[in-house]
Amino acid sequence: MKFCNNCKVNIRGQNKYCPLCQSELDAENETENIFPNIPTIFHKHNYFIRVMILISVAVSVICAAINILFPTDIWWSLFVAVGIACFWVSISVAILKRRNLPKNILYQVIILSSISFLWDLLIGWQGWSLDYVIPIICTLAMAAMAIIAKVANLQAADYLIYMLIDVVLGIIPLILVFLNVVNMRIPSLICTVSSIISLTALILFEGENMFSEIKRRFRV
Repeated sequence: MKFCNNCKVNIRGQNKYCPLCQSELDAENETENIFPNIPTIFHKHNYFIRVMILISVAVSVICAAINILFPTDIWWSLFVAVGIACFWVSISVAILKRRNLPKNILYQVIILSSISFLWDLLIGWQGWSLDYVIPIICTLAMAAMAIIAKVANLQAADYLIYMLIDVVLGIIPLILVFLNVVNMRIPSLICTVSSIISLTALILFEGENMFSEIKRRFRV
């Protein structure tokens, strides 16, 4: 961007003379970026993120050192490191998908459910991930989705995503019950019942908007 000393205005483009007074333009600011610099969330919280990474690394290293100095039958420091890594994976996905809350919640359910399942395997299969963690995560996700849909006043297109997520979250625990792979069925049944109730309420109160959106999308 160039500057006219006579008119005291900035001139965009490659003009050599001011279009107002025809004076020669000053080229000192020619390389100035005319587009605003919009910082991302990583730039806004750069210092805080760095501090958190430093703390995470320090905790992992200190736990590993203590585990080496005072050895036990179990390398518990590895679980600490894996737990911290899982935390950062979940946080990273939450930040990257923060603009699409329904998709963010679905990703978080997949990540946390997978982590709990793998964790259950690593420490010797006890089944707590299928009995409690996954159904509870799915139930909380449905509750969060209902609150977000109400507070954020989601449009019909977003309700379609909401309904799909509700169906998926409600079916998973029910499948586990029918496959007889869970020892405690109450959390899974609660999740399924919550899914049916929320879907019914969604269809009753927002069904017209959703069906209109379906007709619009598929040109029915």
